[in-house]
Amino acid sequence: MTGSADDNPDALPEEDALQARARHLALAGLVCALGIVLPVLFHAVGLGRAFLPMHIPILWGGLLLPPGLAALAGLLTPWASMLLTGMPPLPMAIIMCGELAVLGGSASVLRRMGTPAAVAAWLAIVLRVMVTLVLTVALARVLNLPPAGVGIASVAAGLPGIVLQAVLVPAAAAPFGRARASHTGDTDTH
Repeated sequence: MTGSADDNPDALPEEDALQARARHLALAGLVCALGIVLPVLFHAVGLGRAFLPMHIPILWGGLLLPPGLAALAGLLTPWASMLLTGMPPLPMAIIMCGELAVLGGSASVLRRMGTPAAVAAWLAIVLRVMVTLVLTVALARVLNLPPAGVGIASVAAGLPGIVLQAVLVPAAAAPFGRARASHTGDTDTH
C-alpha cells in the first residue's frame, strides 16, 4: 500500500479542506496587500478619500472568504498599511479597523447565508456606514468636534467610493464565486 488518496477514501476530504484553507489564506493575504497598494495609487492622484480604495479589496474578500478571515483582513489591513505607508493616520486607522472588519465579515456572513453577491455587498456597505457613523460620532466627542457633522461629513465624503464598491466589487467577485461553486470537493465551511 502506498498510502495514496486512492487507497484511503477518507484522505480526500481532508486534503480538499487543507487546499481550501490554503486558498483562503492566500486570498486573505492578497486582499490585505491590495488594501495597502490601492490606497497608495488612489492617493497619488488625489482620489483616495473620495473612492475609499482600502474598502474595495476588503469587500471583495468578504464576498469570497470565510467570515473569520474576511473580518480579520478588514481589521488588520489598516494597521499594516499605517505601518508600511503611514496611511491611514491615527485616529482614522482606528475607525477603519472597525468599519472594515464589519464590511468584510458581514459580506462573508451574508454570502454564506446564500445572499446574492450584489445584495450582500450592498447590505455590508450599509452596515459599514452605520459603524462609520457610530465610530466617528464617538471619536468626535472625544476630540470635542461636532458629532453629527463629523459623522455625516465622513460618510458623504466617501459617496463616490460607496457607489464604486456597490457596482464594481460584486462584478469582480462573480467569476471567483462561479469557480468556487463549480469546484467539486471545496467544502467552504470554515
